Amino acid sequence: MPSTFIGIDLAWQTDKNHSGIMVMEGDKTGAEIISFSKGITNLEAVFNFIKSYKTSNTIIAIDAPLIIKNQTGQRPCEKLIGKKFGSRHASAHSTNLDRYPDAGSVKLANLLEKEGFIHNPSEDFFKKSSWFFEVYPHPAQIILFNLNNIIKYKNVRRVDEKRNGLRILRNYIKEKMLKGNPSIRQNDKLHGILNLDLQTFIGKDLKQYEDVIDALICAYLALFYWAWGTDKNEMIGDLETGYIINPTHPL
Repeated sequence: MPSTFIGIDLAWQTDKNHSGIMVMEGDKTGAEIISFSKGITNLEAVFNFIKSYKTSNTIIAIDAPLIIKNQTGQRPCEKLIGKKFGSRHASAHSTNLDRYPDAGSVKLANLLEKEGFIHNPSEDFFKKSSWFFEVYPHPAQIILFNLNNIIKYKNVRRVDEKRNGLRILRNYIKEKMLKGNPSIRQNDKLHGILNLDLQTFIGKDLKQYEDVIDALICAYLALFYWAWGTDKNEMIGDLETGYIINPTHPL
């Protein structure tokens, strides 16, 4: 039976923003898209979407802080990300309880655990089980794509900059992830996502497309960690104060 890989670009600060979710199915050689979310803007809908695709072997990679214990400042793992990737413009957002006392990402982690998912990526869960972990696409892209700097498509001032950054990112996905080990396998859903004409996309539509692409990256990170474990990935931080799983080897 194939495994299920779910990537989530979570809008964890408020229920008003859009979350992107990508679902792939496959094995250690590769996986293909079977579904992705459209128009999800609240935590309950995110959780229900996940439940609808859960199998006995489901791996979820989430771009959002799943453990927040520090009252102020940055989580220790965010400081480590800054030291490791800051020179390449991939520092982490500052997360703490003062700013986010009721973070949706922590709520989602609790909901997933109640649903039977295991939150402990440092253990040997690379066999059949359902588990989840935190990722951060910017440093992951730097390693997987062997970049000197991040691809600039987030928080840019001009629409044409965002479109251009997303096109660059799509090209890296095509050149690296579609040919990598493991690979994203080509199908009609993938072709539609990676070849969509962005020229007329603005505002909310462009942002939601960005969320779908980020969710695709996260789903691949779920596949990559499940396939390679600590041979080609590392845990930056720890399960007590917060962590980020990140690749250590390029594609």
